[in-house]
Amino acid sequence: SSLTRKAVPTNAWWENLILEQGDQPVVTTPYIVKCLATAVVVCAPTPLVQETYVASVWHDDWRVHIDGCSRHRVAAFDSLSATVAYTGEAAAARVPLVRGMPFVTVIFDTPTRLSLSTIHAVVGVDGSSGPGTAVVRLNSGTMWLVSCDSPVDLQQSGMSGLVSSGPVIGAVRLALVNDASEQALAALLLAKDTIPVGGTIGVASGDDETAFTLNWITQGRGPSDRLLMCALPHHQLSLTNACWVDDIGKHWTSMGHLRAVQGLQWQWTETIEPLGFSGQRELSQEDKAVLRELVQNDANALPDDCGVLPPDPYFFGKAVARAMRIALIADEVGDAASCELACERAKSWLAPWLDGTNPDYLVYDDEWRGMVSTRGMTDAGADFGQGRYNDHHFHYGYFIYAAAALAKLCPTWVEERREAVDLLARDY
Repeated sequence: SSLTRKAVPTNAWWENLILEQGDQPVVTTPYIVKCLATAVVVCAPTPLVQETYVASVWHDDWRVHIDGCSRHRVAAFDSLSATVAYTGEAAAARVPLVRGMPFVTVIFDTPTRLSLSTIHAVVGVDGSSGPGTAVVRLNSGTMWLVSCDSPVDLQQSGMSGLVSSGPVIGAVRLALVNDASEQALAALLLAKDTIPVGGTIGVASGDDETAFTLNWITQGRGPSDRLLMCALPHHQLSLTNACWVDDIGKHWTSMGHLRAVQGLQWQWTETIEPLGFSGQRELSQEDKAVLRELVQNDANALPDDCGVLPPDPYFFGKAVARAMRIALIADEVGDAASCELACERAKSWLAPWLDGTNPDYLVYDDEWRGMVSTRGMTDAGADFGQGRYNDHHFHYGYFIYAAAALAKLCPTWVEERREAVDLLARDY
């Protein structure tokens, strides 16, 4: 594959496609998709709301069966997409997975009798929207638009299936019709022939602000400017050139409701805030007096014995970052003794990790070429998937924060430890 000749990202939203069998879910937002050996499984997640968390509930809303293909792999990726290619002796298909796509698309490169199935029961199929198009109602209460480039009839098969009257070639697209509304259906029908397949990100930084541009890449029979994508809540607050399409309704995600936007380009600007270790406002003398008492108690509570610290990189990282935050606060409020104590604790805690003498020591992975924990190398679930490169940016980010604070307060320490610290920074 072409991926063997280039670096691939770790902790990317689509990384499950290249781990193990590549059959674990990826979150494209608003959909969750699995690329199995013989099918693409589509889920429009529903919320599970508990007192302390909100989760996305998986259900097999649709399976697009891909027959005749013996393997699938990630064939291409960019900043906003990954494309999965299915291949076989006489069959081929592609699945462009793009962040924010309101349709899930499978592109059949060879003629195929389309077969879809769902975990729900099909309670109605309406083909009146045009050739190759069907509006399907499920007993879950949801309505879906299924659209094919080929002008075939789509017919119910059994209780939970949908098949084409003849072979299809080209794009097959599925979209949840929010609230089963006619307005949402009409908006989706206008956009069904314009397919996102990737995108690029442009960044232009000045002294006080940074301008961002997302340029979407499309293909298909429809005009490129009819592209419909979904924006997250923070995009909705920031986009300066958005053509909102509110008829489509709002998809639910665990990050908030999405809003549809039409067009090939997104633009917004962010203000660059001052970066430093202390707050942006001067502390009053009264505040400093209160903080001196608190920070002294916190510094004195930091354990001298490394053996009582968390053994994994995630929780250890949080502990050492907290110790150095205590040191920074002590420095800011003029408590030199507490600052020195917290720094000494952090240095002694970090030493085994940077020397490789702690029980769950870090090793260099010569396949993926990064730093991983010993337990993570042999156990996919250990240390929150550390050996599969999950969340290294904040596991090691805690280490780097602590090291950066030590560089400010104890510059000679970081010169001695720079090489080890740089390895962690390079990893993510």
